Amino acid sequence: MEEELINTKNTALSFILEAKGERELEEIRLQFLGKSGKLTLTIKGIAKLPIEKRPEIGVLANDVKKQIEDALGRKLEELLSQTTINCDIDQTDPGIPSPIGHLHPTTQVLNETIDIFKTIGFQVADGPEIETDYYNFEALNIPKDHPSRDTQQTLFLDTRNTNITPGEIILRTQTSAMQGRIMEKIKPPLRVIVPGKVYRYEQVDASHGFEFWQLEGFMIDKNVTLTDLFGTLTYFLKQLFGEDTKVRFTCHNFPFVEPGVEAYMSCSVCKGKGCGFCKKTGWVEVLGAGMIHPNVLKTAKIDPKEWQGFAFGTGFSRIIALTYQINDLRTLTNPDVRVLKQF
Repeated sequence: MEEELINTKNTALSFILEAKGERELEEIRLQFLGKSGKLTLTIKGIAKLPIEKRPEIGVLANDVKKQIEDALGRKLEELLSQTTINCDIDQTDPGIPSPIGHLHPTTQVLNETIDIFKTIGFQVADGPEIETDYYNFEALNIPKDHPSRDTQQTLFLDTRNTNITPGEIILRTQTSAMQGRIMEKIKPPLRVIVPGKVYRYEQVDASHGFEFWQLEGFMIDKNVTLTDLFGTLTYFLKQLFGEDTKVRFTCHNFPFVEPGVEAYMSCSVCKGKGCGFCKKTGWVEVLGAGMIHPNVLKTAKIDPKEWQGFAFGTGFSRIIALTYQINDLRTLTNPDVRVLKQF
């Protein structure tokens, strides 16, 4: 092994002396000192020698390694010193700046929305995007045979070769799925918003997508009325879009609220004049809401005679589009830096 170490050293030193550049020098270092380098493998073989020979060979191996490392260092300094600077280059001229990223428009509007709701006592919660049928539907008064399930356009996970009943694990279609989870763990009074991604099998166009953001919110307390809901949503929309924003409500049916309403606001893209985003009406539906159905409260073991509450949910991607006057939701998922720089 002593002869092998000496030969390795001599070979390495000769290669180092003939090296013409930094890349070649790095290749030589890896060839001899890398994890699979010649010297590294030779040193590992010391353990197989008789015990009485190991100290002597070990000292030699360390000396060989140090000589190679020193030679590499000297050669690198020599190569760097030979690098010449073109005198025609103005060294005081600033270089090309590196691009600096910033928060995505989704994050920007989400942070602002959270701040608005925090000022009126709401807490923020998060939950799983892979959800169970129970929390996404049944806990929200939507049994398996309910016709409203057809409108959810649910994406089911493949559970073949598992002990899970087919159809029980899905990609959540609404952040409302967190209502049951939260009400089971936290007893009223409570005020919560739940922002997050949801998934539906929808045709992608300027105002729809198969993956988009929602914002769920609900409040449970004593003596909560529908006017509390109207006041909360009007406050939120005017804080986010400006005091000049017009808000109106219409009756609607949702299985998990009774009565149910939809909230509309004047289109911020066209300022109410009519455009493709608002379908030429000047109004955009931004929220579905209502008083929490007694069955939902009972499922969570909350007495509806003592506690009342309201819930609301918005397609948050649409809120973002309205905030920045974007007429196509697909812009929010465009990775082109030139697009993102505009926000």
